[in-house]
Amino acid sequence: MNDASQQHALFAEVINTWQPALKRLCAGYEFDPDRQRDLLQEILLVVWRALPSFRGKSSLRTWMYRVAHNVAATHSSRSAREPALKGAGRPEDLSTVEHNPEVDVDRHRTLVRLRTAIRQLGSLDRQIILLFLEELPQQEIAEITGLSRDNISTRVHRVKSTLAQQVSGV
Repeated sequence: MNDASQQHALFAEVINTWQPALKRLCAGYEFDPDRQRDLLQEILLVVWRALPSFRGKSSLRTWMYRVAHNVAATHSSRSAREPALKGAGRPEDLSTVEHNPEVDVDRHRTLVRLRTAIRQLGSLDRQIILLFLEELPQQEIAEITGLSRDNISTRVHRVKSTLAQQVSGV
């Protein structure tokens, strides 16, 4: 890809189509909302810089997720070496409280436990489960990670079981 306008169009597609998914991906790697935004900016910058190397051998979505997870994994390993405040995370916006505040608080606590458990997974398992939660097909997850479809299926099942035990406190 040599055309700057094509690069702009592809980047606009990434932003317009997958930015919410990238934000969720960042939340899977960082507790702090400021650090999530920093990670998102880092991912978008790397995607922008790497777009000239996109050859269309896979879908733009598959390529973008591969780039995003590589950046997030590098960011995560770099963050682990930095002294940083690591807590259970800030309470998230509960403005979506609908009818029963107690139920919503319980859901929020469960969500915080789930996000904590996901962040504690190894890099590859975290990548796989975050892609699974984005409802990507197993074949596409396999393309992104370089694993076989059967391996993805096995890992998703194992990680889901692990997360269920951790979230339920078993």
